[in-house]
Parts: sequence; structure tokens; C-alpha cells
Amino acid sequence: MIGAGVVFGGTAASAVDEPGEIIPSLADALAEAADDGAAGAAELADAVGLPDAGPGSLRVDADGDVAATVTFTGRPSDADLAAVRALATVGTVYRFTPAAAVTVAPELLDDLADLPGVLSVTPVLAPTVGSGAKTAGAATGILPTASGPATDCRAFPSDAVGPLGVDLARDTFGVDGTGVTVGILSDSYASANPAGPAADVAAGVLPGPGNPCGYETPVAVLADLSGAGTDEGRGMAQLVHGIAPAAEIMFYTGYTGMEGMAEGIVALAEAGADVIVDDIGYFNEPHFQQSVISAAISHVQEMGVAYYTSAGNQNVIGREGSSAGLAIGAWETSAFRGTACPSWVVSVPAPGVTWDCLDFDPNGAGDPTDTLFFDDPTSPQPTVSWAEPVYGAESILIPQLYVDQGTGYELASQPISAIPQNPVVVAGLNPAHPTVEGDVELVVLRGRDPGAAPSSPAVWTAFWGGTADLAAREHDTSVGTDRVGMRATGHSSDGSAIAVAAANWRTPDQPERFTSPGAGDIYFEPVAFGPDALPVPSPAYPQPLTVPGPQIAAVDGNRTSFFGGTEVIDGETQHFFFGTSAAAPNAAAVHALALEYAPDTSADDITQAAFATAAAMDNPLASSLSDEEYFGAGLIDANALLGELPPHAATGLGATALSESSIAVEWDATAGATGYRIEVLAGGAPVTSIDTDAATTATTVTGLESETAYTVRLSVIGATVTGPAVTVEVTTLRPAEPAGTPATPSAAGLTPEPTPGLVATPSHVQAGGTVTVTGLPPRTWVYGWLFSEPTALGWAWTGSSGAATLSVPAAVPAGAHRLAVAAADGTLLGWVALDVTAPAAVPAAAVLARTGFGADLAPATAFGALALLIGAGLVALSGRRLRRASR
Repeated sequence: MIGAGVVFGGTAASAVDEPGEIIPSLADALAEAADDGAAGAAELADAVGLPDAGPGSLRVDADGDVAATVTFTGRPSDADLAAVRALATVGTVYRFTPAAAVTVAPELLDDLADLPGVLSVTPVLAPTVGSGAKTAGAATGILPTASGPATDCRAFPSDAVGPLGVDLARDTFGVDGTGVTVGILSDSYASANPAGPAADVAAGVLPGPGNPCGYETPVAVLADLSGAGTDEGRGMAQLVHGIAPAAEIMFYTGYTGMEGMAEGIVALAEAGADVIVDDIGYFNEPHFQQSVISAAISHVQEMGVAYYTSAGNQNVIGREGSSAGLAIGAWETSAFRGTACPSWVVSVPAPGVTWDCLDFDPNGAGDPTDTLFFDDPTSPQPTVSWAEPVYGAESILIPQLYVDQGTGYELASQPISAIPQNPVVVAGLNPAHPTVEGDVELVVLRGRDPGAAPSSPAVWTAFWGGTADLAAREHDTSVGTDRVGMRATGHSSDGSAIAVAAANWRTPDQPERFTSPGAGDIYFEPVAFGPDALPVPSPAYPQPLTVPGPQIAAVDGNRTSFFGGTEVIDGETQHFFFGTSAAAPNAAAVHALALEYAPDTSADDITQAAFATAAAMDNPLASSLSDEEYFGAGLIDANALLGELPPHAATGLGATALSESSIAVEWDATAGATGYRIEVLAGGAPVTSIDTDAATTATTVTGLESETAYTVRLSVIGATVTGPAVTVEVTTLRPAEPAGTPATPSAAGLTPEPTPGLVATPSHVQAGGTVTVTGLPPRTWVYGWLFSEPTALGWAWTGSSGAATLSVPAAVPAGAHRLAVAAADGTLLGWVALDVTAPAAVPAAAVLARTGFGADLAPATAFGALALLIGAGLVALSGRRLRRASR
């Protein structure tokens, strides 16, 4: 196969020497043009076949220097950067990729590319954005009407809140974006009009100091273009603010190249963005692999950030012949089918290279052309991308356009490859013949080394610009693995971001016809960097992955203070922002409301809920595109989405013990609740559960155990799911001690033997001490008695363990006793034996005076106990004698 470095201008580290350049790098082409005397943006653009302005144009500053990205073979050292600074002005040194942003005189571009350690130099071409290019209403034939007078502190209301269910969501769930930050990437924020943001704040359509609605946190501009751009990013910010006015907003320009945009994505996430949205597409994003932009998106998604992007506005609906009503903006096939080129095709000069052409016939009959019909003069730029990995592309495909095929006139001139070893090529414009009308022949050439087996990668071809006037194409129907119309490309169709389709806010069930449809096939793992950030080709997936194109829709045509097409309504010039560039920030702002309402819900769970609750839309292109290919799940619905999410945890939960068997529970009302669930647990085990309606914020729980610790758990019930639970601990009260004394049990009623299960601890207690009886009913009042002569011990609470502690009066005579325990109603619960010893300070005579034994004890037992007491007295007397002798 042709060596990768040769194919793409010879600046790649793996370049080979033969057979020579086929496509010069854009850097080399610009350097040659500058050497030939071209200067300034217009002359340079004409020399290399680029448009003078808009998407695909160069960024040239006031000094005539060209903005470019220098990619190194590894992480650049100080010496590498010093060498670059000798030729160019170095701006941002990127962290996410081994690259740096520079501005450089165009004649020095090739010298810059020749520096040791430099892999490539890529002039930055302006990307496309998803804003509608025509005046308001032109895309749908619906003339705009006034949005209505200002009803609050804004100069004009947001047109999106009604059709996207935002007004209902605000009323039902009490959301406004508080606590959520939305990051925006577009061309510029305040470059075209530095005074614009201040005026927008004063009008209430942007946040900042002096905002009449009280939203005073200004938009944080992390990076902006200098002296260029349309401030589309500020228009997007107005749309976000209209839906989520309390959300904080950040901005980072995405117009500094693919690497610069990747840097901006990561920078926004690191600065605190919870949701990021862009409306940018670079033509050199590969169609069959996730690019460095997509890698940055995946990186921030792993940080928990939600990412939305515009699907693009490149769909083309045929208007002539068999193409009428069909999506015809792109054509692709799963494998290049080679056939002989027509005799009038002009091969690219390349010694030793053989050429054939792509067969557009799905049956392999050998049709090397796809005849296109343009019904108005236009300047189409055909582009082709093929399924080989970035930094490892070895094939060469070149798109060409011809008119008057018999004469061999080539409409598009020099093919352009912006990045070495990147499988994307776009044909430049022919300055001598910049427009075409009528029939045009599209061919795609394939070059290969003589004798080498031809590669047959999947191929996608579309137009970078100039497609609005495409009215018909010869091969206009999907057949087998040939698909027609799948226009979305790059990170809008590679599965990395949530791509947003557009629908006019006045007819929200009708998708805009210009929305770029999907889906896409991904053949290789994402663009990655090896050790020391060395760019390496990524491996292929075992099977291609089919990923969706647009995944959801939102409205466009919203009014802004300055951006978009204009209409004079009631004598006032009003601006209406059309395109998927408007739809994407509207969808991102709805996500911000959802995140505020359910802050613990992941970005993926919120988007899945958005898909599940999206409103149905009509499909006017059903014969050509499925709903999923055209607008995804449907129109995002804020109110339905929030109803699907776990609501906020309840606040203000409190529990108070009312009695020994009841507690009072109260809480604050939660926006969006359809009811509440109160669960009571003891020791982790459920005891009872109560469900209430949304209007109830207090309840009483009865039937509980006294003096018991309970956990009260409260959850907010939403429309379909239950929110996170909050808990509080509470202990029921102990019943008041009964009044009076229960009837004294009869000694004759005591059982002959101690009651099984009752245990006295200690079993020998000193008079005046305490004894604990276990084995009693828990949580109840009991009364104690000592026998034979009944002695009242008073009331005791048994607690949860069923243990009652009783005090033995000091006057109780020493000896063996029976400790009886009665319930509060006097029912005898049982008795247990208890030995009482005399208090230490009581004289022996008092101990002998009364034993407490009588007719209740057997004579032998009484005699044994008396002998023990006498013995104890003798020991005490003996001790006194010893103490006297020692004096």
C-alpha cells in the first residue's frame, strides 16, 4: 500500500520516500502559495481552494499570520517549544494532546513542519456550526410571529419554555437551574460585539450584575476568540438562561482546532461545568472513528458531566425526479468497490501509482459516477472519509467533481488533507469556476502501489458546503450496505455526545428538514496516544459499532437579542435563532433543570429518562429515514422528564414522641411530590409503613412499643419513582409510674419452688442495696415484695430487656427471703429466692434480733441459717478482741 506519510504530505514520522507526495499537506500548500506571493486571508484561500469566509476558511490575523496546531511526536519538551517559538508565536500548550496552538507566517509553515519532534502542522480551518444560515422561518415556510410581550423582568420571553414543558416543570417541581453550571463551546462570546453582554444583562436575557431578574452571576468566559467570530456562543447562552435562569454559565471558544476544542471541553469540566453543549463540527473529524474531540467528551463524561451537541444542519431533501422527498445529503458503503475510471477523469499526478474509481452501483455493475443535480448556482466541496484509523491511514481516496464530462473539465481543484494520516480529504474550490448549476458528476478515486492488493475500506462521501441546492442524485436509495442520507458526522454521529435535532418552536412535533440524520458505523477504537503521548493508530473493533445519530430533539427559532435571522414585527427588528445550534443549548438547559431536581442522578440516567419521556413527533421523511435516524427519541419534555426522575429528598423531617405508643412525624413539602412514604423501623427491622398524598406533611404513628428507639424513614414519591430517603431517630416515652400500691400477694399463694426463668442478680444482697430481677415482661411497671413478713419494695420499670431493679430496705433482716414480683394490676408474676445480709454498720445484736424466718421456713433450714449468723457474730467478736489487744 501507499505509505501513510506519502499520502498525506510527508510530514508524518513514519513517512517513506517513494513514490512521492500525492496530496500535499495544507501547511505545505499554504507555504507554497505564500512563496508565490499570496498574502492575506482571501488570496491564501483562493490559492489552496478554500472559501474566503465561513466554515472551512482560514484564520488569519491582522499581521497576516495563520492560526495552526502543531502536533508533536510526543509530549513537547522545553527545547521543542523553544524551536517552535523561533518560527511562530506559541499560544496554548495543550494538556490533553501532544500539541500547541500557534500563529505563524504562512511562508514558514513548511519550515515549522520540518522541525525535529514535530509530527504535523495543521492550519486551523473554521468549523461548521449548527445555526440556520437562512432568515427566520425560511427553513419551514413558517413566518415568525412576535414571541409576545415581556411578562416579567426580561425584555422578551423565552420561546422554548412552552413547547418543551419548561413552564409546567417550573410550576410543578420548583426548578430554575439553581446549583447547576452549563458550559458552552461555540465560535465566540464577545468578540464581534464586546459591549453586547452588558446590554443583554440589562435586558434580562443574560445573567450578570444588574440583571433585573436578580440573576447576578455573570457568564464566566474561560477563552474567547480575538477579533473574530459571530458571538454565536452568546446567543446560545441566552437560550440556556431562558430555560434555566439560575444556572451558572461558562464559555470556551471551540474555534481553535480539534485539539483546542478538546482542551476547552476538559477545561470547562475542570472549572465545574455539570452540563456541556457545543454546536461545532470540524471537517477533518473522521467519520468511522471517534476523534480527539470525542476522546475529550468521553473523558469529561467519566467525570460525571453530561454532554450535548448539535446534530448539524446538512440534511438535503431531494426535489427532483426519483429523489423528491428523500434524504440525499450523503452516500456511504461498507466496502470500497473498485471499477475502472471514465476516460475523462483526471488522475492526480503520482508516478508509480495506479488509480481506479468507486463503483456507486449497489449491484457492482460498475458505475464510477454519481450524477448530482443542483438547481441553483452553488459551490459544493465534496469530502470523503474512509474506515482506516487516524495516525494509521494507508489508503488514499480523492473526491472530484466534473461538469461536461466529455471534455474532462474538473470543477473541484486541489484536494486538501488537513492532518497527516487522517482518513478525511476534501476537494478544494476551483477559483476559476467557483459555482456550478445543473448536472455534476461525482467520482471518488483510489490510489495504490502497482501490484499491491487494493484496500477496500468503508467509504462515506458528502459535501462540506454548498449542499442546500442539491436537488437530486442518481443513486438516491439505500440498498444493502449502501446507505443514502446519513449526513451527521464526527462527534455528532459517533456515539460520544447526545446529538440534538431541531424542531420549530411553533410546530414542535415537526422536525426541521435540515437536521443532519444518522446513524454512524464506528470501526476503530477512539483516537488515543501511546507512551509519552506518541500518536498511535487505534485497533479495530471485532465488529463495527453502529451508533445513533440525533438522539433527541429540541426547539429552535427562538428569539434572541442579536443573533439569528431577522424579521420586522410591529416595527421592531427581531432576531430568531434557527438550527440545531439553538436546539442543543435548549436541550442542555432542560438537563440542567433535571439535575437540579435530582442532583444524585447520573448524567446517563437523566438522558435515558429524557429519551423515555420524549414527546412523539411526526416524520415527513418516513420513506427515507426512520424516526431514530432523523430525530431520535422525540422532543425533550422537561415536565415529563422530571416526573420520571427520583425527586429531591424530603427536608425538615422531624419526629416527636407523644406517648409510650405513638410518635408525631412532620416534614416540609417537596416540589413535584405525588405523595410521601413514612416507614418506621426498630433495630433495622420494619415495623410499619404509611403512604400519604402530596398535600399531607404530617402524620401520627400509633401502636408502638413504649420506651423504644425507632428510626423514621421518609421518602418522596414521584410520578413513577421514589426519591432518596431521609431518616430521623426517636424514642417513645416510658409510661408514668402507677399511682398507689397494688394489693399485697398472699404468701400462701406463692409456688413451692421459685418461678422458672426469674433470676435475681446478685442472689446475695446487703440490706439497703439493690437487686435486679430478669425474666420479666419487657416495658412494664412491676411491684416487688419480700416475704415471709410482706415488705413492700416499690415500683420498678422493666425496660426493653425485661429487667426490674428493686431496692432492699436497710431494715430488712438478714436471712433467706422470697422476692415476689407483681404486675401493676396485682397479678403475681412469680418469686425468686434472695439472701439478704446485714448492713456493715448494723450491730450484731440487731442482726440476731430478727431473722425474718418463722413458720414459713422449715426448722432445719432456720436452724442452719441461725448457725451461720451466730458464726458470723463470733467472727465479728473475735475481730474486736484482736483489735483491742493491739492497742
